[in-house]
Amino acid sequence: MADLDLYRIVGAGLAARRKELRLRQSEVADRIGLTRASLANIERGRQKVMLHQIYRLASALEVGSITDLVPSKYSFEQTSGPLAIEGSDVNETQRAQIEQYVRRTGGGRK
Repeated sequence: MADLDLYRIVGAGLAARRKELRLRQSEVADRIGLTRASLANIERGRQKVMLHQIYRLASALEVGSITDLVPSKYSFEQTSGPLAIEGSDVNETQRAQIEQYVRRTGGGRK
């Protein structure tokens, strides 16, 4: 799954839940401190949603947990070779430990 696909999936889930509750975008946007246009962009996957906004959305959309708003599995687009760990000053041993952890916990590639 590409990174942008994740935002589209989350956005579609948010929109579905909002519609299930029969709430307008403007009502939810007001509850979480965004403009209606920003919420519309989030629902379409065009705007990234921040972690604190996920918590506010969970409350506004009356879900029990933020995990109800995100896909249960996520895998990186890259399918082989070492994980790309950019912008880090980690040595090879640390890089191997990070890669092993990510793969073991299911955040890695399949």
